[in-house]
Amino acid sequence: MNDQAPFLDVRSFVTEEGSRDVIEPETTGPPSSPFLSLYESEEGAGLVDPEAEEYVTFLNEFYDEEFDEALYALVDEAAAIYETRFPHEQEDPQTTGYEAERLLDQHFAPLVAESEAMFEALAKELGQRDPHSLSEDEIETIVDRYQPSGELVPSFEDFFGSLKKIVKKVASKAVDLAKKGISIAAKLGLGPILEKSKALIKPLLKRVIQTAIGKLPPYLQPIARKLAERLPFLKELEESYESVPEATGTSEVAEIQYEFNQQVANLLFADTEVEQDLEVAEALTEQQVPTTYPLAELDRARDELVENLRSLKEGEDPTPYVEEFVPAILPALRIGIRLAGRKRVVDFLARFLARLIQRFVGPQYAPALSQAIVDAGLRLLQLEATPEDESRAAASAVAATVEETVQRVAAAPDYVLDNQELLEGFALEAFEQAAAANLPPVLSEETYRKRPDLREARRLRGVWVMMPRRRWKRRYKKWSGRIPIRRLNPRRFAALRTFEGAPLEEALEEQLGIDSGEEVEAFVHLYEAMPGTLPSDIARQEEKISGLHSADGHDQLHPLTTEAAALLAGEPGLGRDIDPEQPLDPHTATAGERFYYLEVPGKRPLTVTEPSGRAKARRLTQLRLILDFPKNEIRIYLFLSEIRAQEIAVKLRQHAHIGMITTRLQQIIDRGLRRALRGAFGRLKIVHEAATPGQGLGALRRLPSLVPQVLLRRLQEWVLKGLSDQLKQRTDEYIKAAEDTVDGVTLVITIENPPGFPQLRQALKGQGLSLASLKMSDGTPPVQIKIIPGYTRE
Repeated sequence: MNDQAPFLDVRSFVTEEGSRDVIEPETTGPPSSPFLSLYESEEGAGLVDPEAEEYVTFLNEFYDEEFDEALYALVDEAAAIYETRFPHEQEDPQTTGYEAERLLDQHFAPLVAESEAMFEALAKELGQRDPHSLSEDEIETIVDRYQPSGELVPSFEDFFGSLKKIVKKVASKAVDLAKKGISIAAKLGLGPILEKSKALIKPLLKRVIQTAIGKLPPYLQPIARKLAERLPFLKELEESYESVPEATGTSEVAEIQYEFNQQVANLLFADTEVEQDLEVAEALTEQQVPTTYPLAELDRARDELVENLRSLKEGEDPTPYVEEFVPAILPALRIGIRLAGRKRVVDFLARFLARLIQRFVGPQYAPALSQAIVDAGLRLLQLEATPEDESRAAASAVAATVEETVQRVAAAPDYVLDNQELLEGFALEAFEQAAAANLPPVLSEETYRKRPDLREARRLRGVWVMMPRRRWKRRYKKWSGRIPIRRLNPRRFAALRTFEGAPLEEALEEQLGIDSGEEVEAFVHLYEAMPGTLPSDIARQEEKISGLHSADGHDQLHPLTTEAAALLAGEPGLGRDIDPEQPLDPHTATAGERFYYLEVPGKRPLTVTEPSGRAKARRLTQLRLILDFPKNEIRIYLFLSEIRAQEIAVKLRQHAHIGMITTRLQQIIDRGLRRALRGAFGRLKIVHEAATPGQGLGALRRLPSLVPQVLLRRLQEWVLKGLSDQLKQRTDEYIKAAEDTVDGVTLVITIENPPGFPQLRQALKGQGLSLASLKMSDGTPPVQIKIIPGYTRE
């Protein structure tokens, strides 16, 4: 322990409690789910059944980014309804949750009915066809022909369109399995599979509702772990290599699709109708399991702690109140289950934190803290700042400090949690960091001179305030006041990156129409996520911020890294650097993650009108990489934003040198490929029999460290050569695509039979690979390019 720590003046908290026992782990593993055995052993060596490989391959093929976006939209829509209809803080979370579920069930009932009707109709029509002779083109024609009975609202229409793609994939795979004699479809046809898949729609939308209102089933576990438990060969393979921590894996919304995909796959690969019925029964039964509402419970517990701290009497000990609050934090954290299983750690932490906050609460200390918060800029948020507001703000700052400390400790490695001395040191450091983030300057200037890390902002006046003031079900923090930038020149911030990996300079041009050489006035708004916060929650609730309060406003939020905070606000301490191992999802947020929004007076996000008549924000340039090993090909989906697409079209019309055009594309491709191979969220898809869906970065780690670099160089070479040849021959086709009224242009680049790909496939199965055997430089593979108006994923 650091005996110079300004917040604690003792060598050991536990010594004073009379115990220095080493804390033993108290966690237990999740129960495994029964599954049809697809794993066999022969003479002591693991042999993977080809059916198991085909099952995993299909799960990777099945994942659809468009379906994820449709689910995000439904979650956001449900959350908005929940907040509007149930804003009162006095309601019991359990009662409110049940009422909210009933209301949202009614809201989504038309979508459920239309979706089930489609599955039923297509099951009847496709069920009449012989799966051994049915072609993919016939399937696509039949599915595309189906139309809903009435007009759907835009969010429902997007979901319905994604479901049609799912039916196509399921039917096509069922035909393929039937021809191989693997699936029950060989005997019964496609009808029973689609009919039983219909029963999974309601549980799917139930999960959407649960996510929107913060309802958490107690059995919830990452889909990667669930799949590994069911397929032992995957579990053994992942355990042989260092994998990405589960806490930084897929988001909760993405897991909705993974869970649904796995349920459908189980129906497809079942050998009997009994197995199919069991799968459907399990999906329906899971919806009846008792659940909790951890976000609502945390909100209520936080409010109770704030009120209890405000009403403390002279000399009263806050420990009982902190002991009640700390356990309420853990269920709301994705990583909280690790700490919740260590009761002794939780009890220690509650007592430890109660002691640390004593100098900020109670009649003796609270008024000084309240005044410090007012002086730091409480009124900059246009709050009334009455004495009651100031008192509540002070208690809220203390509660936020406790909450963030627990979050930090929950993320500590096991060896820290299980060792008392390490735990004490880690907890104190976590408290100091949390205090620096949530409390105004409360220590002496001499202390800050010696420990500058204890103050996030040294020159900028402000304080983090919990928002919004009115009771909502989704909370976030906002930095008081806005930070002016009198002359914003995009080139000055070219080094900053958005969630898509694009330079901020390009994002401002593509989303707001600000030329790179233009100078404008701007204001910076800073935000921080709390447990359960979605970026769309911030956009929806910031009603007075021009451009942010819109349907696609969350796309205008950017990561507030230390570099961004330094360039935009002159305060690097306000930034939170992103874990390079974490595949960031721009639609979700982890507690403590920070964002910034640039408000540019007179500028609003550029939009495009969709066929439904809805105005949608234009997309940023982006690249998606698919390593498809069963097809022995690499596909790259390069979407060029409207501005980038027109930029290239102009050069082609002017008959500019093709090398100049490909050089501009090279910068975009290089950036996109690097992000994809680093595991950026949604940018890499690996279709492979031994790759866990959604864990592309973990699969790449099985390869020698130089292999991704070699692959990157070969991809750059193959793609640019292909683009140079194709654009030269198909100039008119590209110009025509750019003239279309849809948003941007997508180039689908397919590299067929790439050299070294078979060796990579074996290496991902755990078989050794040397650079000498890779042979990726042996020849130039064929490159095919499709030019498609608008945005497409697959």
